[in-house]
Amino acid sequence: MRLCLLSIVLAFPTFLGAMVQAQDQVTVCPDPAQPCTSAAKTFAPYELTFQLPDKLEPNKDYKTRPFQAVILKTFPKFEPGGNECDGGEFSTKVERQRLTLQKLFPDRKVFAAHQCPDMGAVLYEVTGKPYDQFFIAVYGGETKAEAKRVLSQIRGKLSRPTIKEMQAVYTLLAE
Repeated sequence: MRLCLLSIVLAFPTFLGAMVQAQDQVTVCPDPAQPCTSAAKTFAPYELTFQLPDKLEPNKDYKTRPFQAVILKTFPKFEPGGNECDGGEFSTKVERQRLTLQKLFPDRKVFAAHQCPDMGAVLYEVTGKPYDQFFIAVYGGETKAEAKRVLSQIRGKLSRPTIKEMQAVYTLLAE
């Protein structure tokens, strides 16, 4: 009996932490025709939108539930803050490519990692760590099986698309 009670007491903080984390995760709006809107954040056209509360707490991370992203293209030689940031907070070259790829997926958002310095950008994480590649991806769905179906639609059209489990993150930075 004591061992059972001890197990419950030791497991409770883990269970409670998982509940709190699940409650804090927000929902992605993957349909480009019906993006999420927020009074607290104006999403850039190249960002994956997600539900945010009307009032945000400063310096708090708002993370989406994990989702599958099909990485369509990466830019390993992109220099953040360099000459390619001709759109201010983004690269017009990358944005043109994203818009072209969006035509292949009318019902799924094609999004890009922010390419240039932008303190208000949505960030993307893979396995809980910031994804440090500059990329264009399409929302692949909630499951790996769904993402594989998306991937099968573009086989042969792009070189080496890959699937990554991601979370989109937004933080209202305040001093």
